[in-house]
Amino acid sequence: MIATMEKQQVNKFKNLIDVNDYFRDEDICRNYLANLRWNGNPICPHCGHDKAYEYQNGKLYKCAKCRQQFTVKVGTIFEDSKIPLKKWFTTVYLLTSHKKGISSLQLGRDIGVTQKTAWFMLHRIRYAIRTKSFNAPMGGIVEADETLIGGKKETGTIVKRR
Repeated sequence: MIATMEKQQVNKFKNLIDVNDYFRDEDICRNYLANLRWNGNPICPHCGHDKAYEYQNGKLYKCAKCRQQFTVKVGTIFEDSKIPLKKWFTTVYLLTSHKKGISSLQLGRDIGVTQKTAWFMLHRIRYAIRTKSFNAPMGGIVEADETLIGGKKETGTIVKRR
């Protein structure tokens, strides 16, 4: 039920304010990412076992088989990053909503990080898009601006200009 409500909410994001209102703290971001990845059933990124125990209020998981600890970030583009998930989600929205992308300088100013951090975030997100790590298909209405498919047919005649 919660995952369905979250998916409906995400489809309603019309602007940056909606994104920031929804992802207001780390717990909400972490729960959203966990539901997006595992749909309520955590899977160990180390051994692939589908039984894991949650503790520390959902911040940490422990596999029942290999006994390894992991977080929801392990195995994603957010792994080994101290950047809060709220800033990551805001960056994903900004990058995908701008027609020509966004520069690392502008992103750094917008979300309050250094240019070097913004560059790192943009490259991780572009890598995920390029390798199709975001494997969920697009749903609902998909819009594409300024798309040209095909072109004029060549007639084979040469036109002289005067």
